[in-house]
Amino acid sequence: MKRGGCLKVAVLIVIVPIVFGVGLLLASNLNRVQNHETAPGEIVDLVLTTDSDGDPAYTPVYQYAVGGSTYLYEGAISYSGAVVPSIGDRVTMLYDPANPADARVYNMFLLVWLPILLLLLPILIAAGIFWSIRRRRRLAGPQQPPWAEEQPGALEDDPGNMRERITADFMGTEPSPMDDRGRVRYRVKARAEIGDTLYRFVSEWMDEDPTLHYMQHGNIVDVWMDPDDPSSYEVALPDE
Repeated sequence: MKRGGCLKVAVLIVIVPIVFGVGLLLASNLNRVQNHETAPGEIVDLVLTTDSDGDPAYTPVYQYAVGGSTYLYEGAISYSGAVVPSIGDRVTMLYDPANPADARVYNMFLLVWLPILLLLLPILIAAGIFWSIRRRRRLAGPQQPPWAEEQPGALEDDPGNMRERITADFMGTEPSPMDDRGRVRYRVKARAEIGDTLYRFVSEWMDEDPTLHYMQHGNIVDVWMDPDDPSSYEVALPDE
C-alpha cells in the first residue's frame, strides 16, 4: 500500500472510534434534554478533593426539589482556583421525571455544544489530512516510471501472447511545433494505475487532434502492452 493510503487508514482507525463514541454521547445528551424536566437548584456543599497535580479541588453538591421531595446530586466536575463556585449559587437541574434522583446540572454548552465541537474536530482534522495528501499528489503530478519514454516502443501487430489490452485514462493531446509547411501534428497522452504502479503512455504522431473522439468515448484509451516489458506498448488511435 502507498504511504498516503497507509496514512489514510491510520487516520480512519483513530478517528472513527472517536466520532462514534462522541456521537453516542451527543445522542444520549440530546435525548436527556428533550425528555427530562428542569427544576431550580442550588449548591449546598463543596466536597474537597485533589486534582491530577495534587492541588485542592472542590466538587459541588446540588440540592433540588421535585414533587415535595428534596434530592442531592454531587456534580461530576471538580473546580479549583478562581473558578470554584460558592455555596448558595443557584443553578437549573435537569432530572428524569420517572426517577427524579437521576439528575445533572442543565448546562447546554456541556450537554450539547461541547459534544458537537468534539464531534466536528476529528472530522475536520481527517478532512484536512486527506486534502493535504491529495494536494501533495496533485502538485507532485504523475510519477514517471523509469521505462516511460517520449516515444512508445514498437510492437509486432500480434494481440496474442506478446501483449495484452489495457484501459487507460485519456490525459489530453500534445501538439507538435509547427513545421515549415505550417502543419501541426498531435499525439495522445494516457495513464493507467495497475496495482501500485502508475503507467504513462504516449501515442505516435497523428494528423488530426483526437480529443473530441476520446471525450465522446468516455475519456478512455485502449493500449496494447507487453506484460513482460511495459516499455513496449502501442496506443490504439481512433482510426484503428
